[in-house]
Amino acid sequence: MLIRNCLLLDFRQKYRCMCKMSIFTQNINPITGLTSWEERDPDYDYYQEIARSAFADMLHDHERNYKYYLGIKAAIDKKHKAKEEANVLDIGTGTGLLSMMAAKCGADSIVACETFKPIAECAKRIIDKNGFSNKIKLIYKRSTKLTVGKDGDLLKRANILVTEVFDTELIGEGALSTFKHAQDFLLEKDSIVVPSSGTIWVQVVESHLVKGWNRVNPIKYKNNEENLIEAPDITQVCSGASAVHDIQLSQLPEGSFNTLIEPQPIFKFDWTGKIPLKFNDNVILPVKPIAKGIAHAVFMWWDLNMDMDGQIQLSCAPVWAHPDAQFDLKNGEHFKNVVDKIPWRDHWMQAIYYLPNDCYLSPEKETLLIGSHDEYSFWFSLNNEQKNAIEDFKRPICECCVHLAFSRTRIGQWNDENRTHKYLEALRKKITPDLVCLCLTDTSLLGLSIAKMGIKKLYLLETNSLSRKTVKMFISKNNLDDIVTIIDSIDNLPSSDKINLVFAEPYYVTSILPWDNLHFWYLSSKYSSPHITFIPKRAVIKAVPMEFKDLQKIRANLGICEGLDMTVFDNLVQSSSVKTDSPVEAQPLWEYPGKSLSLPFTIAEFNFNDDVYKQIRINSFQEIPFIIDGVCNGIAIWVNWDLDDDIVVTSGPIEEIIPGSRISWDPYTRQGVQLFSETVHVTNKSILMSSFNFNPEEGRIQFNFELKNK
Repeated sequence: MLIRNCLLLDFRQKYRCMCKMSIFTQNINPITGLTSWEERDPDYDYYQEIARSAFADMLHDHERNYKYYLGIKAAIDKKHKAKEEANVLDIGTGTGLLSMMAAKCGADSIVACETFKPIAECAKRIIDKNGFSNKIKLIYKRSTKLTVGKDGDLLKRANILVTEVFDTELIGEGALSTFKHAQDFLLEKDSIVVPSSGTIWVQVVESHLVKGWNRVNPIKYKNNEENLIEAPDITQVCSGASAVHDIQLSQLPEGSFNTLIEPQPIFKFDWTGKIPLKFNDNVILPVKPIAKGIAHAVFMWWDLNMDMDGQIQLSCAPVWAHPDAQFDLKNGEHFKNVVDKIPWRDHWMQAIYYLPNDCYLSPEKETLLIGSHDEYSFWFSLNNEQKNAIEDFKRPICECCVHLAFSRTRIGQWNDENRTHKYLEALRKKITPDLVCLCLTDTSLLGLSIAKMGIKKLYLLETNSLSRKTVKMFISKNNLDDIVTIIDSIDNLPSSDKINLVFAEPYYVTSILPWDNLHFWYLSSKYSSPHITFIPKRAVIKAVPMEFKDLQKIRANLGICEGLDMTVFDNLVQSSSVKTDSPVEAQPLWEYPGKSLSLPFTIAEFNFNDDVYKQIRINSFQEIPFIIDGVCNGIAIWVNWDLDDDIVVTSGPIEEIIPGSRISWDPYTRQGVQLFSETVHVTNKSILMSSFNFNPEEGRIQFNFELKNK
């Protein structure tokens, strides 16, 4: 018995030690393409959840906070004026901000619930620090698990509900079920709800820019009417991925779309329960177009009434439809200046819904705008025939495989005529009748174009099954089966004596950051032979210090928010982010205005004629002077691909960078960004210290940026 107890004790001690050990996670390195195990903190998942919780930019939204405050105050004052107690329920309290607002406004009782335990514990500390622990009861539960009664979470039903359970689609976080359950089980009859209602607005547009994110256009050479590559028929009638395309519509270039049907409300949700909420609904709106054109997409946004009387409104409309922008626009103020005046939000953007078919609209003929929703999402269509509108209208799903295999930015790259022309121009210089080309890019339509330019043979490396399925459709559509051979594994690549040209765009489905596409170097280094040409021949990593107008808010500390101390939250998020997040993240910078504070500088160059496996570790350090005074809150990083000595394709700025001016970014790629949690005022005497490390053996790239004032 003694021996058994000793063995059990020894096991328990070892188990406790194991529990404190690091964990290992399996990761694919997008640069090398190799799988490796990485040592992580034992609480890695816990910290990652906190770091990715994305509360911060929402709390930087002063208009949101202020209008919630006004709605809460109006509700509490209304109950008190009616000689009633103000008993508040806050569902999904997050940091506790709305509950503390209710306490400041004199609520008689406040119950707040939060199911995400790390944030609930953080909220408790924030509430304590701000002196409201005796006024707010915090429950670590989902609202649907709350109980009411003598021994329940709430002593009695609340008569004021405060909640923020909205996303870009308004209902995507389960708002319908949350409000319905609260109405049925947690609220008194005739309770006040903040917000009281929400309205969905839609606008039908013609836009070749927008269409380019969803529909595959033919590939053609500049000024040549004949198409090199035709898109399969099924891709032309596919409405695309069912996931919503959330986007900052106000950043679309002026003149990039034509309004065919003016903005109008299509769905309204009464959160108070006076009008029952529908979890599935269809609406048919007879509408008169205001212009001729082909309808490509539906823009969508929403607004909220924050009080019961509809006097306090919060709008997520783009600038041209935003109620706060109308006066300036009508008085001729420049579009871009007005954009800067309306509230910026990254947590609630606008959305694009792609139509299943191109539909020609004219002011001479009324059409039917059809909207549908389920519990979590919307979809839209147009019907010119005005019959069987609902019966024929099903939720769109991708049936062509393209939208399942590739992101919208990748489809946009295929449709970028300027980019296409540059690649074809570089390729045209190398085309001969006896050319044998190896394409090392996931589903390269430009690679297929080579097969139509008079070469002997084309090999395509397609290791991803969805990419392979997609490219087979294009090969069949363009009758290229005889000249194109698909390779499904790097182990089956042809030998170097069979290849004259190695080509890539480069693009890989595993790539997130621009330099992840250096995977091309690792693949092409298997062909280090003097008779083989590489396109591109070189990659150059570039960077520029930035003053972003708003993007920095997604990582910036809150400090004092609406008069309340949020440093507990700041410390939690920052410490968690250090443990789990890379300091550099991918962002579509065309959606986030910012100006450069210096000239762009080169961080590193990679020559693809060199064998990556023979390279030594690269370390570099440089000091970059600031040219313009400003507030430096981040660094933008991108890659230029030198196709040859004359032609460059960039994943960064599409116009020359002028210090002090806004940068125009490529809308079909994401750039790398390092954001600073603390911003720094810089002058022409300030210095950016930039260091770079590249370990070719491991495929590890590290950036480090520090700001220094002389």
